[in-house]
Formats: sequence, structure tokens, C-alpha cells
Amino acid sequence: MKHLISLVLVILTLCLTFTACSNSASTDNKDAALNTEATSAATTTAEITTAAEAETTIPEETTEAEVLYTEVPKAPLYADESITNILLIGTDSNSDWGRSDTLMVLSLDNVHGKIKMTSFLRDTLVTIPGYDPDKLNAAYAYGGVELCIETMEYNFGVDIDGYAIVNFKTFKDLINAIGGVDVYLTEDEIAYINAQVAQNGQPNYIAEDTGEGYVHLTGGQALWHARNRGGEVNGEYFYGTDWDRVDRQQRMFEGIIAELVSLSFDEVSAMAYTVLPYVTTNLSAGEIAGHISNAPAYLGYSIERATFPWDYWTDSYYDYAGSVLEITNWNALRQDVARFIYEDVE
Repeated sequence: MKHLISLVLVILTLCLTFTACSNSASTDNKDAALNTEATSAATTTAEITTAAEAETTIPEETTEAEVLYTEVPKAPLYADESITNILLIGTDSNSDWGRSDTLMVLSLDNVHGKIKMTSFLRDTLVTIPGYDPDKLNAAYAYGGVELCIETMEYNFGVDIDGYAIVNFKTFKDLINAIGGVDVYLTEDEIAYINAQVAQNGQPNYIAEDTGEGYVHLTGGQALWHARNRGGEVNGEYFYGTDWDRVDRQQRMFEGIIAELVSLSFDEVSAMAYTVLPYVTTNLSAGEIAGHISNAPAYLGYSIERATFPWDYWTDSYYDYAGSVLEITNWNALRQDVARFIYEDVE
């Protein structure tokens, strides 16, 4: 059981590490990004419970005045004992009160035999309980992990069972500690990494004759890839969006899982001891053991991933918040999130 616990902890840690390295905002178009990618599907029925009453009414359209001065009604809270949701928080600060630049819910779905990665864009304008509406990543800065979880549950209706936090500044050391990572790169992505390396006076260029395909990345190279959302770097312009960046992070996590599957439990356990000191979590060994009683099956689970919001948003700008993704239909967005994580939602 110790090795099974280590496997899940390594998956959690590396997932968080890869998604903890974005520290800039964008609300560009999402034309080149993928919303969801699944390797297989299942049709088992899950029993869903809600913690909110039916009288909660969600406005179909949110006006500027409502966003500024009226809280969005609290979402129905979906929960399923067979689905464990871990909130992965990536922060750009060494303190407990920095902004959470990455928020991903990792769901271990024992109903449908899936591992699901659900990313939430940091610039989404949300209700933060006890505060004025602001970007999603502001909740962690205002009230730490407790307010961050409360904000996620309030706005999106996802029951959070635990959390893990990592500072993206440890990313390079962490990836180097596991020997680097193999990632499929396009020629444009290779050029972006090399441009960042050159601009920042770093070593470890990727060979110029490297074509599209799998490339073994060091920690520094992997960091630039995970942060890539385009823009001008070292005199070159690269196209990209926040959705593209999230897609890269999620694909890197899929590659890590594939590598873990090929390792022995002893190797995975040793890796866990290496990477876990970088993570803060409220998950005890006993709690994790309870969640992974069927851990051997996880290696055969399919992987699905999604990013929200995908639809029902518009670009907006407010003096106090800057550029934001303003939700135009909270009811529809919440239904999409629930259907992805829990699937069998009426």
C-alpha cells in the first residue's frame, strides 16, 4: 500500500508542478486550443447529490452592473463519494497569500474509471465570498487556501475533498530531480523555448536541427514550455493563448502518467520521496490510503481533460480588476462543469 500511495502522490505532485508555472494573464481568442481530450469513455451511472436547494436561481445573462455590484447566487454543490476531487494550486509566491496563478481540479473517478483534469482560467471574474467580485486567482491572495476552496465551490459547484499547493519557482529543480521529461513539441514550440533561453541568458538550447516530435526537456526548458502562451520573445513573435498554455500543461501531465506506468513501485516510491517536499497538502497518508483502495485500477484509467470557461464568456475590462473573462451564463457554465466531472447530471 505504501507504494500505491506514493504513486498517487507523485501523480498529484507532478500534475500540480506542471500546472503551477504560469504567472501572466491573457484573454485572447481560443481558436487554436482544444477543450476536451479523452482516450476512452464509460457509461456507468453515478448517484449525484446536491447540497443546495432548488430555489437557487441563476441569472441567464450577467450584465456589467450585476458583475460589479451583485453577487452571483451560490452554485448547487455536487458530490459523489466515488469521485475524489483534489484542488491543485500553483502560486507565484513563497508566502501563503500570493495569487494562485493556476487552479486545476484533479478528479479520481472510480465510477467511470477515469482520471480527469479540469483547469479553471485565473482571469475569470467570480464572486469571492466576503469580498467584491474579482479574478478567480485573487481568492487565494485574499484568504489563503480556505477562501480559494470556498470560492471554487461557491462559483462552480464542485465539492473539493483536499488540496495540494506548490510554488512554481521550485519547478525547475523538481523536474531535474526526476531526470527531465519527454514532451511532444512542434517546431514553433521548440523555437519558443530557445528564444526564452536566449533572452534570459540560460544554457541548454534545444538543437536547431530538432524537428517536430518528442524532445527530452530539462527543468528549465520544461518551465518555458509550460508557461508558453505566445507573445514577443527575444525579438520573435509567437502566437498563443491561455487556452493553449493550459493544453500544453495538461498534455505534459499525460506524458508524466505514461512514464509512471512504466516504472516499478519501488522507483515510483523513491520518486515520491524526492518530489513531495515541494508540496503543501492537507491529505494525510491515511486519507490518501482510504481514497486509493482501488489504486491498482488507476493505471488502467483513461484520462480526460477540460478547461473552463470555454463558452459563455466575453472579454471585459474593469479598472479594479483589469482584463477579465466575464461569464454571460453561469447556469450553463455550471452545468458543463458538473457534466464533465460527474457525468450523470440531469
